[in-house]
Amino acid sequence: MFNTKPKQLSFIDLFSHLKALALYKPESLLGLFNKFIDLSHYIPSSFYNAYYKYFGKHRYFSLESMLCCFLVQKLLKLNTLTQLRAVLLNSFELRSFCNLHGNVPSISTLSRFRKIFASEIHKLFQNISIHAHNISIQQCPQDSSILIFDTTGIVPKVRENNPKFIHLLLKNTSKANPELPSEKVYSLVYSSLPKTANANSNIRLMFVNGHFCWALKFAVITNALGIPLALVPLFNYDSPSSDPQEAKAISDSKGLIPSLETLFSYIPKNFSTFIADSALDSHNIYSTLKNTFNFSKIVIPLNTRASKNTTPTSDPNIVISEDGIPICKKFNKPFKPEGKCQGKNRSLRLKWTCPMSQYKDGKRICSCPQPCTTSKSGRMFYTYPDNFRSFPGINRNSQEFFDLYKKRVAVEQTIYHLKSYMGSDTISTYDHISIFSDFLLSAITFSLLFILAHNIKLYCSKLTIKKLNKLKKLIA
Repeated sequence: MFNTKPKQLSFIDLFSHLKALALYKPESLLGLFNKFIDLSHYIPSSFYNAYYKYFGKHRYFSLESMLCCFLVQKLLKLNTLTQLRAVLLNSFELRSFCNLHGNVPSISTLSRFRKIFASEIHKLFQNISIHAHNISIQQCPQDSSILIFDTTGIVPKVRENNPKFIHLLLKNTSKANPELPSEKVYSLVYSSLPKTANANSNIRLMFVNGHFCWALKFAVITNALGIPLALVPLFNYDSPSSDPQEAKAISDSKGLIPSLETLFSYIPKNFSTFIADSALDSHNIYSTLKNTFNFSKIVIPLNTRASKNTTPTSDPNIVISEDGIPICKKFNKPFKPEGKCQGKNRSLRLKWTCPMSQYKDGKRICSCPQPCTTSKSGRMFYTYPDNFRSFPGINRNSQEFFDLYKKRVAVEQTIYHLKSYMGSDTISTYDHISIFSDFLLSAITFSLLFILAHNIKLYCSKLTIKKLNKLKKLIA
């Protein structure tokens, strides 16, 4: 006998179904939102006060109606406010969902809303993030204890991002310097590129999303379920380095601590594991994550730029004593301290020299009978005051480390959803406040889908895939 019992729909499966609905048939979600989501429950009182103080008692559209308009924009992936208004004007069902029983907000009204109430939209996002995080703890406590950090850039439609802008510079430079080879022409053009866009100084030249562009940079923090918990603008965290990989690493490391401080200003520090890419591989970051933010496991791959001559296991002839002093295993002698050194954009290091070396005529000369280096000055070694980088609460070569790092794909998938599926990467304005508000509205919509999945599962505990498909057809 075959088992004909309908398959129960798990919480994660339901969330995946709702995300697919948002992508392929977002209009069928409106009935679910009306039934299971009360938007006023998440709106802070300060938002109400600010909105009704600005428009007065003779307001024409309620705050909930305005927010529902942007919810429709994100679900339908309408790139411009002109498209949003046109869809609302031609759809009675969408106007009913937004409680627009009379007129539809003008384009200027929608545009001003994003810019004037940007700080209140940020508070709304924080309230929804708190609620979504609490649901994560209930449903998946292990994944909700993992914090994942990444950065991304939104590329506005400014003149500098037009390919014709670069092509014109290359053409003029090549014409003015006919004797230069092509690679020199590219190098000369890059060195002369403007560091900020002419339309907005917050739009900066950077290496983001795998290429050079003028963009607005943001930090995105999620848990292992991919729920956005913090969106922090990094407009002022740039780097003067000419190396794109190093510039990205410096910029990311500068923005990490302010981003975590923003997150923990409204969410408790109940995370045990931190995951990020190798751009954050720095001794100072490891010690801060451990001592300030109380992470017990830090999953960050080693970066070759920070691994040269700095790890205790780089030389089998050297061991580190309990008090942090390098010991030469050949002669069982401690290395000589040479003080502290700290280069530009480098962590604080302690320098040690070979115990068999000594100064002669102002030069260090090594008299070791079995030298471990060809340098006449002898072996030099570096240690760090806090060596949590070597063992960040977990063995770097263990399968657990590799499995945890695979979860970093959750933040990349979330960024892709916010930018591509909900249209945050196609916004036509170049005002940084409006772009930030639009990015927040995308994250709000994403988190509401997560809360909606929880509410459906909570009130329909016997929901099956077959029943969900019937429900989708009825709502559509």
